[in-house]
Amino acid sequence: MTDQKDKTVSDNPEWLELAIETNSELAEAISEAIYPYVEGGVATEQLASNNALDRWEEEVATGPVIVRGYLPLDGTLEVRRAKVEYALRCLNLVLPIPMPTYRSLAQADWAEAWKVAFKPLRIGTRILVHPSWIDVVPQPNDIVISLDPGLAFGTGLHPTTQLCGIAMEGRVTAGMRVLDVGSGSALLSILAAKLGAVEVLGVDIDPEAVRVGHENATINGVDGIVKVDAGSFDRASGVYDIVTANILAGVIIKMLANGLALVGKQFIFSGILDTQVTQVRDAATRAGLDVVEQNQIADWVCLVCQANR
Repeated sequence: MTDQKDKTVSDNPEWLELAIETNSELAEAISEAIYPYVEGGVATEQLASNNALDRWEEEVATGPVIVRGYLPLDGTLEVRRAKVEYALRCLNLVLPIPMPTYRSLAQADWAEAWKVAFKPLRIGTRILVHPSWIDVVPQPNDIVISLDPGLAFGTGLHPTTQLCGIAMEGRVTAGMRVLDVGSGSALLSILAAKLGAVEVLGVDIDPEAVRVGHENATINGVDGIVKVDAGSFDRASGVYDIVTANILAGVIIKMLANGLALVGKQFIFSGILDTQVTQVRDAATRAGLDVVEQNQIADWVCLVCQANR
C-alpha cells in the first residue's frame, strides 16, 4: 500500500522523481527527512514480498518500500536536490540509507505517478484498508476502512500499526469503550468503532492529526462514535475497556509513570523496538499491569497488558 503526505503543488510542467528503496521501518523517517524539500508530497509504496498479483490479500505486508518525492525542474532544483541528499546522509549516520535514483517526468505523468501504486492492504484476518478511489470486494465478515493518504501517518503500512490492528481484532468487542493515544490518522480509532466499540476517544498532540482524524471518522461513517481531541490521555473520562498506544517506547514508559495504567483495563502498546521491550515491560509491571501477550514483526514489538488491580 502507498502512503502520501500532501503539499500544495505548482504548475511546473516537468518534474524530477527521486526514489529510495528501503523497508517499512525506515520509510517514515526518510519521508519526514525529505518532505521539506520536495513538492507535491512524499509517497511510500509497499512492494510485493512475492510474485502474487493479489499481494494485498497477505496477512502482513512485508516487502520492500519505495519512498518517492518530486522536485520541479526549475531554478530551485539543485538546491532542493542537495538538501534532500544532505538529509539522507545525516540519516545514514544512524542507519544505512541508500541515495535516491532519479528520473524525469512530464506533468501528466507526475499527476498519476504516486496514485498508480496504491493498493488495498489486509491486516490480520478481517481488516481491509483501502484508498477511496479503489473499489474492493470484501470477504464475508471483513471490516473495511477507507483511508486516503495525508499529512498524518497511519494507513497501516508500518509494522507497529499492523501489530496494533491484529491485537485489536481479537479483543475489541461490542459495547466497549476504547481510548486511542497518539491516534494519528485515526485508523485504530475507526477500527475500534467498526469492531463494535460504542465510544472511542482518539487523542493526539498534533493539530493536523486531530483534523485528519475527524475527517477520516466521518468518511467511514463512525463520527458518531469516534471523537478525536488534541492532547494526551489526560483527556480520558473514566476507565476504558481497551487503551491503545502506538507511539514511542520512551513515551509509553513516561506515560505509565504518570498514571496511564489507571485509565484502562486492557492495554495494547506498540512502537517498541525489540531492544526496548524489557524497559517497557518493567514500566508496565511497576504501573500495575501484567503482560499477557507479546507479538513481533521485524524489529517491532507489540505488548498486550492487563490491569491487575
